[in-house]
Amino acid sequence: METLNKTWFIDIDGTFLKHHSNITLDDLAQEKDGHLKEIPIPNSIEFLKKIPEEDVIVITTARLSCHKKHTVKALEHLGIRYDQILFDVTSGPRILVNDIKPPGVVGNKESITTAYAVNLIRDEGITPYTQLIGSEHKKIPTKYLYEA
Repeated sequence: METLNKTWFIDIDGTFLKHHSNITLDDLAQEKDGHLKEIPIPNSIEFLKKIPEEDVIVITTARLSCHKKHTVKALEHLGIRYDQILFDVTSGPRILVNDIKPPGVVGNKESITTAYAVNLIRDEGITPYTQLIGSEHKKIPTKYLYEA
């Protein structure tokens, strides 16, 4: 059984906050309380809050770095914990590449797969359907989605 801490790479827009374009964010960032207009996706916010403190959360976003202050205020307001935020990530596909841990490396008897991917329907967040996709297609073990 794997006992290693996990690193989560999680996008913002359409994943745990309703999607905004950089043009819309330009306007929101100019407003005094524009960060309060960010709309959370409740099931994803609930999921994020269940990620163990020992795990690392890296937020990735195509939001421009000029939206950093606005974004950080919104995350703080919503109580979203994170370790790092990467701004200016392109909105194209994101590819995670990692090695498989061979038997014996961390006390494991079998190889441990260390890269997973989940594609969510924009603005629907993490749902039981996400869990079903994860377990049926072996993209991400169900335990990582709802036992976080």
